[in-house]
Amino acid sequence: MLKTVFITICLFYLPGVFAKQSIIFINPGHADTNVTGPFWFEVSQLMQNAAKDFDLDLTIHYANRNHIEMKSLVAKAIKAKPDMLILVDEKSVLTQQLLSLSPVPTPIYFLLNRPSKQDLKLMSDHGINVTGSVVPDNKQAGQLLANKLIEKSQQAANIFAINGDYTTHAALDREQGLKQSVAANTSANITANAVANWSTKQAYRQSLGFFRHQPTINIVWAANDAMALGAIAALDELNKRKNVVVGAINWPLRAVAKKIDVTIGGHVTLGALAIVNVHDLLNNYSTGAMHQEVAIFSQHNEQTLKLVEQIHSDNVAINFRVFSKAHENPLPFSVESLLLEATKSAL
Repeated sequence: MLKTVFITICLFYLPGVFAKQSIIFINPGHADTNVTGPFWFEVSQLMQNAAKDFDLDLTIHYANRNHIEMKSLVAKAIKAKPDMLILVDEKSVLTQQLLSLSPVPTPIYFLLNRPSKQDLKLMSDHGINVTGSVVPDNKQAGQLLANKLIEKSQQAANIFAINGDYTTHAALDREQGLKQSVAANTSANITANAVANWSTKQAYRQSLGFFRHQPTINIVWAANDAMALGAIAALDELNKRKNVVVGAINWPLRAVAKKIDVTIGGHVTLGALAIVNVHDLLNNYSTGAMHQEVAIFSQHNEQTLKLVEQIHSDNVAINFRVFSKAHENPLPFSVESLLLEATKSAL
């Protein structure tokens, strides 16, 4: 009798003991390469690799750049009650939605774009369970790219700036970084501005007009690689490519990297850091600051090119557990540490 009761109790409790912690990520982009580039696909790939290292059950849904679809996916994810919901608050769309749904007991972690400090306070007041966030230092990205382009140009810099949009923190901060670089360099000025919605096609159409009417442009600063390719297509059509230095934020694949003179990236890895932090939060390890801004950007080089190739071949050789506070000697999460770990794992 006692044996039967013991077995029954074990059968009742064991599934819960061994159940994986569940995470849902609402990816605002596409599951593959598209007119805005492969960035969001790469983010998901690294997150899946990190989740595998921690034995987490990660489900990813794609909004395909459709904010209405994104809001629908978020509402469904909240009803699913995962252990953690990872969101990207592009253009503050999700801030408005969450405040309208409050209270939201499901734990939420923001990635790459997060609400403002004021909105985070509002969420807390309305019972929305925000557990943390990680975003890149986009001012660093904009400034570093501009500095490298001005240095490479070796002449008075007449910059054509192509930004992604008018409202996201990422776009606005990258533009501010550009302006900081120009303000610090007396031989540089922004000759023309455009917003191309992160799209190759839109950047191409706008670039044609600017290059025709602004012949002094000798630098293109693009907030992502897809828009840089649009500008390059316009320069090629006008037979002006050799006169203009082109740079972009993102680490593209080798075939694209060869076309762009300077590329700055690293923020693609922050989805993996979000998984590390979420694992530590769910298992009560200290994660440091609740909201993190990481100066992750560096210039694309041979090592980072190989890392991007690994991402696309689903062959990432990084042990993400070494970045967790659960590790005996956790490494700082940086491009240098990631490349070192990838090299060690490949040996």
